[in-house]
Amino acid sequence: MDLNAYFDPVSLERPEFHLLPEEFSFSRNITIHTPDQPVNDLENFDLALIGIPQDQGAFIKGSGDAPDRVRGMLYQLRKINNNIRVCDMGNLKITTNIYDTYYAIRDITLELREKNVIPFFIGGSQDLAYGIILALLKMKGLSQLVTVDPRFDFWLDKNAELNSRNYLNYIFNPEISKRFTYSNIGHQQYFVTEDQQDTMEKNFMESLRLGELKGDVRLAEPLIRDADMLVIDMNVVRHSDAPGVSTPSPNGLFGDELCAITRYGGISEKVNICGIFELSPGKDLNNQTSHLAAQAIWYFIEGLSHRIHENPMETADHTKKFIITLNDLNQDLTFHKSTLSDRWWIEVPVKNNDTNQNFFISCSYEDYQQACSNEIPERWWRYLRRLSN
Repeated sequence: MDLNAYFDPVSLERPEFHLLPEEFSFSRNITIHTPDQPVNDLENFDLALIGIPQDQGAFIKGSGDAPDRVRGMLYQLRKINNNIRVCDMGNLKITTNIYDTYYAIRDITLELREKNVIPFFIGGSQDLAYGIILALLKMKGLSQLVTVDPRFDFWLDKNAELNSRNYLNYIFNPEISKRFTYSNIGHQQYFVTEDQQDTMEKNFMESLRLGELKGDVRLAEPLIRDADMLVIDMNVVRHSDAPGVSTPSPNGLFGDELCAITRYGGISEKVNICGIFELSPGKDLNNQTSHLAAQAIWYFIEGLSHRIHENPMETADHTKKFIITLNDLNQDLTFHKSTLSDRWWIEVPVKNNDTNQNFFISCSYEDYQQACSNEIPERWWRYLRRLSN
């Protein structure tokens, strides 16, 4: 499949000034789809940037102009490790039918993943992530989706037209839900209804509140480490750091916390699809929000340059095993610690049909300490109920 046919080539105006000498800039060290030079041999790349200038499904319009704004700022940042090969495919060609876009995203995602290339989508409205979900359904096994969002984007109204506030309805469909686990990072209680909270609990899905993250953003790392797909709504960042979003709020993540989260995504050996959505350049101040989104993408790629293979199911030589007996449950909990990064995993006593082993989920040292105190780690208990259901 020639993916170039899906895209308009990159076409940007030269910036008024450069943040760095051009020879050190990001744009001079990647392959860019231009009118004269399409991107070939995708197998030679690690990551592909994909702009989606589409906000037809937006709850609030204005994000369709974001991809080129973000791209323009990203190109001016410092180049990444030369071992990470990046291409920019350009902007997806848009039709009047939004479902053409969803299915194009699905096909592009499947093609790139078959070639072991990570697609990084720059939106556009967040409903475009629906196309990625369609791609995950074509892949084998249980898919783990993590969003970084101040809201839960599902309403469970079967009659509502798909949009950026309800695109996750699909994964709660009883026929589909067993194919996904879902976690959210950064929700704000006053943006979430009781029905939404009840639905999350009923389906054994988890979300870290903004208040929890403000104490320690590292709490997000185990959730992201398990994700196949990481989707970021820029509304999760506070207005002072990101004024150019669809629904700005005085509370939210700081810019550096967002960059820490995307770096966790880059480091994770599982996160192989990512997207950033809901920028609204018309509301922005001096391109501040586009610049932050560009830095978040930069940190994802920088994290990717430090990615190591340490999955305890496949690299037992690099892990230590710890077995803790919970007296109240009469149950052994098996923890695994990587000797390469000091990160932790815990086994869930449910067989994974794809590997014929127990499921392994990421956890923290604090979860291990909790088990040592004869307390049940919440992540382990939630996944046990979810996978046994």
